[in-house]
Amino acid sequence: HFRKKRPTDRNMPPKIEAFVPESKLYIELNEFEKKLDATIMRKRLDVQEALGKPTKVKRTLRIFVSNTSSDQTSAQQQNNEEENFDFNSGNPPSWTLKIEGRLLDPPIPTKKAQPVQKFTSFFRSICIELLDRDPKLYPDGNTIEWHKQSNAPEHDGVEVSRRGDMNVKARIILEPEYMPLKFKLDAPLSEMLDMKLETKPQIVMGIWNYIKHNKLQDAEDKRMIHCDARMQELFNAPQIYFSHIPELINNHLARPDPIVINYTIRVDKEFHQSPQAYDIDVDLDSVVRQKMMNSVASTQLQKEIMGLDDKIVQCVQSINNSKIKRDFLMQFAQNPVEFINKWIASQARDLEVQQRMQELLNAQRGAGPQ
Repeated sequence: HFRKKRPTDRNMPPKIEAFVPESKLYIELNEFEKKLDATIMRKRLDVQEALGKPTKVKRTLRIFVSNTSSDQTSAQQQNNEEENFDFNSGNPPSWTLKIEGRLLDPPIPTKKAQPVQKFTSFFRSICIELLDRDPKLYPDGNTIEWHKQSNAPEHDGVEVSRRGDMNVKARIILEPEYMPLKFKLDAPLSEMLDMKLETKPQIVMGIWNYIKHNKLQDAEDKRMIHCDARMQELFNAPQIYFSHIPELINNHLARPDPIVINYTIRVDKEFHQSPQAYDIDVDLDSVVRQKMMNSVASTQLQKEIMGLDDKIVQCVQSINNSKIKRDFLMQFAQNPVEFINKWIASQARDLEVQQRMQELLNAQRGAGPQ
């Protein structure tokens, strides 16, 4: 079984302008489309190249910590237990801790809407430690952990509910997720580059800029770097090869410090919120980058263009067929007798050729192996 080849000829038949004047416009549009396709292809390649470069926008994520409590017995109720205590209440006292966050508006407002990211998308793990809660009275565990799972939905916050009628001190440990991965620089390297937290390529680029600024590159062997006092303190060598720097800096990099929030869960009121909010800097893909990614990845427009191209090819084929019919009928109308004689002679030649081909095939079959 052979797949039928898609027709792709979009060229008008020659000399068609004589009786279809509009065909000239089509030919001009066809040439313009070829130039436009070439331009779009170049732009798509430029976009793909730009996507390989990091284009991030810094925003501030504000974190709020609060808790609610329910079915708690107040001190007044305890002092007047006989009069005020509700013996019909079957729900044990409990509380719910909430950790939420939202992105602050950018300092310079923009008409372009920033893509919405949920709170948990900024963290790789969240750990909540309940510090002064008796495990004998509450065996449900005093350490609660959340770890990001691939393809799992993101959330606007994290909630933890536990039983209890006493205030609880909690330590909330948030580990940010950096894409691409960022590292914490130790004190000497941080002081030299004026960086605290950065990606490895940016750190190497910072060292390269430091080398160029201080003219530490060897005049003859460009691979060789002559270390100044700061670099000798870092790498313990008077000279190093630049290609070794990505490996040498590993001893001076560490995982970023987690964000630690101390909070007291209060049960003496139905709702309690920390008087402080916590701001952290986060990196978002820029709106322009998101649009570029969508334009490169979009297949819907390509499908529409292919569908329109197929319709154009069908129209051109129909015009070609109509021209053949018109030429046939025009020749017949101009001189019917001569046209019929030529047509019969042409058909006779075709028939004669077919007969000879058939005779050759029969002769070959007859001369085959006996």
